[in-house]
Amino acid sequence: FTEGHEMGLFTRWELKDSIEIRTTPEDIWNFFVNLEKNYVSWHPEDHVVFKWTKGRPMELGSHFYAEEVMGGKVVKLRGYACEVVPNRKIFFKYALPLSILAPGTGSLIETKGSTSVFTAVSYIRAGNLLSKLSRKEMERSIAIHKTHVREEGENLKAILER
Repeated sequence: FTEGHEMGLFTRWELKDSIEIRTTPEDIWNFFVNLEKNYVSWHPEDHVVFKWTKGRPMELGSHFYAEEVMGGKVVKLRGYACEVVPNRKIFFKYALPLSILAPGTGSLIETKGSTSVFTAVSYIRAGNLLSKLSRKEMERSIAIHKTHVREEGENLKAILER
């Protein structure tokens, strides 16, 4: 991961994971348009449920609710689509209280010859004091997150290349 910029008491970190998939950007986008039915198969060990709660799938301002297991605990995620470029980019902002430490997440889709590169992007905030006091816990949480996101990319590749 790469360190971002200082934001008052917090430092913003950007975590990225990319994978090349033998498919089109449209097929990747369509997978996410249908995320309500694809969510569990995308990461069967960790994904519990995903629902669009307001608006249409993958449209600006649409709201979602999701549950997934991270580090052995069920995490409830709520948020909305804050940036949408069909077949290229979608970013979500999380709702409070999660947004304090994890402002959002997103996906980038790029064409690379006859394949596509899918990049998952996550943002986290860590206070300088917090990162010093619980550095081991922060490192553990980031490692769990990175493993989860890498597995999502590998699973997405396997599903779409079938």
